Amino acid sequence: MKKKIALLTSPWSPDYVISIINGIKSACDKNNLDLYVFACYKFSEPDGTQNTTGFAIFDLINYKDFDGILITPHLLNDYEVAQREAKRILESKVPAVSIAHPIEGMHSVNSGNYDLYKDLIRHLINDHNAKKFAFVGGPENDVGADSNFRAFREVLEGYNILLIQDFIFLDGDWTTKTAYEQAKKLFELKDRPDAVVCVNDFTAMAVTKAAIEHDIKIPEELKVVGFDDISLSKQIIPSITTISVNAEKMAYEAVNIILNNPKTPESKTIPATMIKRQSCGCCNNITKEQILFAQNYYQRMDEAQRFTSQLRHLEDVFIKHETVKKLTENLQLFFEKRHAFEGPDFAILLKDEVVKTLNSEQTSDENSRTYGKEVQVITNIENGIPAPVEKIKTKSLIPDNMKSDKPSVFLFLPIFNQRYLHGYFVSKNDTRLLEEKNGYNWTRSVGTIIEKFRQTLIYRTMSEQHRKLSTRDALSDLLNRAGLDSFGIEMFNKNNREKTNTEIIFIDINNMKVINDKHGHLHGDLAVKTVAEAIRTTIPKNYLGFRYGGDEFVVMGPCKKSSTVLQKIENQLKQKANSLSLPYQITASFGSKIFEANEKENLFDAIKEADEVMYVKKEEFHKTVKSRN
Repeated sequence: MKKKIALLTSPWSPDYVISIINGIKSACDKNNLDLYVFACYKFSEPDGTQNTTGFAIFDLINYKDFDGILITPHLLNDYEVAQREAKRILESKVPAVSIAHPIEGMHSVNSGNYDLYKDLIRHLINDHNAKKFAFVGGPENDVGADSNFRAFREVLEGYNILLIQDFIFLDGDWTTKTAYEQAKKLFELKDRPDAVVCVNDFTAMAVTKAAIEHDIKIPEELKVVGFDDISLSKQIIPSITTISVNAEKMAYEAVNIILNNPKTPESKTIPATMIKRQSCGCCNNITKEQILFAQNYYQRMDEAQRFTSQLRHLEDVFIKHETVKKLTENLQLFFEKRHAFEGPDFAILLKDEVVKTLNSEQTSDENSRTYGKEVQVITNIENGIPAPVEKIKTKSLIPDNMKSDKPSVFLFLPIFNQRYLHGYFVSKNDTRLLEEKNGYNWTRSVGTIIEKFRQTLIYRTMSEQHRKLSTRDALSDLLNRAGLDSFGIEMFNKNNREKTNTEIIFIDINNMKVINDKHGHLHGDLAVKTVAEAIRTTIPKNYLGFRYGGDEFVVMGPCKKSSTVLQKIENQLKQKANSLSLPYQITASFGSKIFEANEKENLFDAIKEADEVMYVKKEEFHKTVKSRN
């Protein structure tokens, strides 16, 4: 069996994560290994609470099934989850490496960026004569953000440069929005810095935007530096001076450690690289990357619109269908034509519990955050063509058709809505959904769409149940007149549309007035129940039985040219009536007629004709009784 490696990560920094994946892939291709990437997004809900449901994707992993584990704990942005998974990994005894953040008892590969970050600040002082520094940081108690600020502080102290409190922002959240607001406050001060050191490139880009809006010239009046070397940092104007942690090299080395698996935890350091650009004044010329970035603006806008359109059309597919089977068929057809973002090989898998809920077989636990033993493939696209959809064991992770002798990369993303876990998405050899944080938008949108579909089906089921209860006659347990107006007309019209004959049987209890007058209404009720039971226990499953009036009943259903239903009801009634040993007989008169498709447009006209046939039988009954007396 081909060996495989798992990567646990969170792609909020897509460039960095894709670099890590590329580095791992290079090593896997060289050694014929499969890479399984388990990615998720932790985010804040509108009420401020943290949604960690996506971390359930890690529950798919049985670590002992893998030959090596890689984890990026600093990217998960959740200390408890990182510690929980680290414990599970270590308990599995599988070779494991932590990337960019040491974990006790585990191999690690780190970037030698701390000293280089200090060199970057020294560069501003020594080469650009910066004297007044600001720092725009990340979240409090974040290891990476704290490390960068510590390096910043040590350099300034070494040069006896005053740390100005109004210039320090340590409550960021990695977003450009927060950094932009902080930068605006900074530039509204009378005394301004001449250099801003940022916790990452996104923060640096927000700072440069705010500076330009305040008519501050970069780099003449203000030097700005970042960290991470994301692709945008060299494409925007001004390009950002930054530090590359060489993520690809770290990831490549991490795989080598797994393959060698030293007996004792090994730690390796990959040197970082300082990249000097326009924001510090080391480069003035407009680059080819910047020109192309500007010219590709409309292409990026079009791409974003197509992505939004993809999700909107996907929602339309869900809205149009009322069963999982029909939905699955049409999802296959939809994705055959539209899979520009998902890739040519991918699958969508739902928890068995969710599928049963959608099929109205059971209710579901709204707090369920586990995958269970089986998952149902509801979409399976192979080389752009629909492949078989089936139920698979959850531990299998991927449909059989995705397996290959060649080294492959499988990307797993959770599908959920709020706290409810629906299933997961898996693609083969395509990580485009990680770009531009599309994976976050895709999984959240699809999770919401599935939840809408699920809630709609639940509502329909409840409505149908209410409809049946409201159309049920309590005494006979048959459908009542309201049921005839609803289900009866529906069946009759459907039969006409589908060119199917309809049999209608009209039944009237004989001597009902005598039974009520002589023996009381309880016996009258017994007569109704007896006839109704004969109907219920005899008619085919595709027939309907109605209590039409006090002692009148209608039976209807699709049939061919002849039928034995009337005879069976009559025989059953005789048996039940004889078994009761009553001082009177419970009998009924029957009228039956088979109507060809579209012979009658109105159901009640057809019932009237069956009633007329019954009335003839009723007259015969009364003549027979009279002659006997």
